[in-house]
Amino acid sequence: MWTWQHVLTTIFGGIIFPLVIGMVWGKLVEDYKSFGGVLAGFFIVGTIWLLNHGIGLMYEPQMNAGGAWSDMAIAAFWGLFVADLFAGKKIDWEVIISGVLGGVLGGLLLFAMV
Repeated sequence: MWTWQHVLTTIFGGIIFPLVIGMVWGKLVEDYKSFGGVLAGFFIVGTIWLLNHGIGLMYEPQMNAGGAWSDMAIAAFWGLFVADLFAGKKIDWEVIISGVLGGVLGGLLLFAMV
């Protein structure tokens, strides 16, 4: 059952992931090129995953029933998408469609494997 504590910590966990991606990922890639991307993926995703799921910032009752963990991907997409809109960047529909198709393909592969 959702409580106000769950709501607040889930919102915080959903905000912190795209915020850290937007602040750190690009800087690491600029400084260290491909290795920076790998470092960013490892440290940013790993650290925020531990905060959200290890400590339990994100409350997900569906996970107890064997549900999928898609929360951080959705938070990253919407957080970065809205940040780009506020920054006045042009929407690149090819990237969005590619991301959606990649997500659908990944979901189908996971469904086929389970």
